[in-house]
Amino acid sequence: LASEGLYAFVSQSHHHPLQTRNLALNMAYVPDGFTPEQWKKLKQQEQDQRQKKKFGAFGPQGFKSRSLQSFQEDLEKGKADHLMPVFNAKDKVKKGEIKAEDVPYMQRGGSWDNTDVKGAKKKEWNSSDKKYEAATARSRGSPNFDWTGTQARKGGPQQATTTTSAAAKTKSSTKKLFGLWP
Repeated sequence: LASEGLYAFVSQSHHHPLQTRNLALNMAYVPDGFTPEQWKKLKQQEQDQRQKKKFGAFGPQGFKSRSLQSFQEDLEKGKADHLMPVFNAKDKVKKGEIKAEDVPYMQRGGSWDNTDVKGAKKKEWNSSDKKYEAATARSRGSPNFDWTGTQARKGGPQQATTTTSAAAKTKSSTKKLFGLWP
């Protein structure tokens, strides 16, 4: 009775709830002040710019860092200081209150040795800096650096792995399941 009572208040044209309609949605988001063509062009430009960037492909891209070891060595020798952020750094550099090299390299998006600042005194590299740079240069996109571990190995490690895996196969074929069943 309750279901009959419900349909008593619904008109006959809406009596079939599974009736489908072919409605095409012809709306899209367009910000105020833009025509649809301008908005589409702007979105395409932003997408093109995004595709040119390699977000995080080789680690931080904004600045060139140094190893903690080399920093600590220079800190102990008195050649380096802790770098604290400078408030309103861009404004202070424009006004001439501070030099660009006085802004910490991570904040300005530069290099720890000031090679990114024209006319600045360059900082000396110690032996740890040279080792760190050589190691990171090898790993940065080098075809010789095996990031995935899938490249063929040369020399001893490959042979040792092959003999170890062959011995493991012969042991596993003779070993019983959980030591109980053949």
